Amino acid sequence: MVDVSSTLSLIEYYTQLVLYLLAIGLVISIIYAIADALTRDRVLKVVVGKRAFVFLGNEAYYGKIVTPPRSGGGFEVYFPSDRIENPVSLLAFLVENYRETKDKKFLEEAEQLLKEFKEMKLIPEDFTLDQVKWNPWAPPSLISKKIFPADIKNLYAIIVFKDLLSEEELKDKWKELRSIYHPSCMKRLGRRIYNSLIFVKDKLTATLTGGISMVAYFSPEIKKTLEDITKTTIGSVNYNPLLENSIGRLITVEITDIDGEKKLYQGILREYSGNYIAVYDVDYRVQVEAVYKGNKIQPGYPKASIKIKGWKFDFKQHVGIKVEPRGKVDDKVKVSVTLKNIHDNFIKIEKLTVDGNEVKVDKVLEPNQEVTVEAQAASEEPTIKIDYEICLEADIVWPISKVKIIGLGDYPPSLLKDVLKMPKIHL
Repeated sequence: MVDVSSTLSLIEYYTQLVLYLLAIGLVISIIYAIADALTRDRVLKVVVGKRAFVFLGNEAYYGKIVTPPRSGGGFEVYFPSDRIENPVSLLAFLVENYRETKDKKFLEEAEQLLKEFKEMKLIPEDFTLDQVKWNPWAPPSLISKKIFPADIKNLYAIIVFKDLLSEEELKDKWKELRSIYHPSCMKRLGRRIYNSLIFVKDKLTATLTGGISMVAYFSPEIKKTLEDITKTTIGSVNYNPLLENSIGRLITVEITDIDGEKKLYQGILREYSGNYIAVYDVDYRVQVEAVYKGNKIQPGYPKASIKIKGWKFDFKQHVGIKVEPRGKVDDKVKVSVTLKNIHDNFIKIEKLTVDGNEVKVDKVLEPNQEVTVEAQAASEEPTIKIDYEICLEADIVWPISKVKIIGLGDYPPSLLKDVLKMPKIHL
């Protein structure tokens, strides 16, 4: 005989279990919806689609920034078509796929790229696809650089230089800045909702994480889902009240720069996240080197000190030089080297190397200002290498781990009157 009460208890137990799992599934769906809105790093959002320089380790890359959702702070840099590495290898790949699959899409893409490469003078004008041969030992093509979350520790900066923006891009930039300085009511509301979602996500995740052991008993898949959501969102979202109230304000930061030196910069705080901080209108100091033979600058100089894949700066000469012999000392020629700033902005002369002999200068020169140093050379027309810095206005994204936010660089309007009224203290 069937025990009716036991059967009903069993049905009730499984019904409660199903309802419990449905509730867990509903909450997970809510968290996923919030996570999808949050996991694309909100600092990277401001540079997505822009052409930028990415300084990673001892190299730099130039191209269009692309980042997918749930990338954990990672992104990809797509090189311009005229900066693709080993384009013939790319054509060989497409032609080989066409020959094997007979899919005309591969051939059409190869023909389109061949035309583009010829226009960019990357390959000879008389080059044809019939000449393309697949060679496994040929250097591979490269059209992008992937920056994974693990690479962020080696990332120094993502930089958009103002001088390289088109007129339309500049207009968009000024429009963006105006919205930062004077956000509309809808902008303020949107940001409050965004920050509220972060709060809701954190609370829901914390609540569910506390019961993960129980959830795991019923469903290991749900446990893994919760852990994955937490991992993908924890680095990309962040709320910091001391930074939140400084959006659109001038801030001072200390950063570890590409050369390993700690430097102070100022700019407008655009955005922040758990991975990055974006600062606009920064006078960024670029390391440059120039080589002279006597008074004449050598071909290919001046150039950026760091190698940049996908780009080459077309610098004009910044430093004029005048070398004057001053006699001989122990078979060495004593020379006087006068350096003149012929740039339209400040530059900093760090050092010069005269026939292998290093001379420290460490002097900032205004336009048309000069500095003279003495050095020993092997001849009256020595080879001279100058290491110096120039400033280029830029919008910069720094990994937040490499930035120390010092404080504001100007007073908020709401506090200015109170500060001016503060009594002066005389000790």
